[in-house]
Amino acid sequence: MARMEDTVWCDGCGVEILWGPVVACSRNYCCTDGRDGLECKCGERMEFESRRRASATGQSGADFGQPVAGSLRL
Repeated sequence: MARMEDTVWCDGCGVEILWGPVVACSRNYCCTDGRDGLECKCGERMEFESRRRASATGQSGADFGQPVAGSLRL
């Protein structure tokens, strides 16, 4: 997985981790489901939160630096 300075990506699903990662075997995961090899919903939850914030402020999700539909790297 590519690394950018000060950016942490999930080694399971590829979503940008904006919170404390779950670390196992020196790898970063967005959640325990990802760590355990299960399908996670973190990308979907982040997109939902971005849309919720955008609708509350009248902005697009991209204005918050959050993933927008179709932009998640899997």
